[in-house]
Amino acid sequence: MKKAEIFSMHRVRGFTLLELMITLTVAAVILGLAVPAFQTTIAKNAVKSATRDLVTTLNAARAQSMSSRTPVTVTPEGGNWNNGWTMQYQNSVESDETYVPSSRIQIRSAITSLTFRPQGGRAAGANTLVVCHADADIPGRRVTVSFLGRVDTVEDTTGCDS
Repeated sequence: MKKAEIFSMHRVRGFTLLELMITLTVAAVILGLAVPAFQTTIAKNAVKSATRDLVTTLNAARAQSMSSRTPVTVTPEGGNWNNGWTMQYQNSVESDETYVPSSRIQIRSAITSLTFRPQGGRAAGANTLVVCHADADIPGRRVTVSFLGRVDTVEDTTGCDS
């Protein structure tokens, strides 16, 4: 045997313990920075989702009232919008539909019900509902229903406490 063969190191594949520990430490730091931003994104999406559900319900109620030529009413579940809302059909074969938002979503409004007439408009003037998150740092959405039944949304930073 040659002297070079005896003292040569064979190439070993794999990771050392030190390399593995450094990789896990870097991954933990990156994960620690990403999780709070991800939670904020989830909260913002919950507000957007609840707003979309509410707007869809209001637009469907308006369309249904015009197509069936009967009034359709959207009311808060148990008198509180935070519990959800129900679309109630009057003199129709359709069954009432109930929607429930996420538990962290709050909806602020003094409106006791929204009734859409067969012509598509509302029996009352414009009304506003504010959809927001229990975390006050998350911007909410303001939903406005006009006298003509048109539904608009804009971002609202006042929160549900004001």
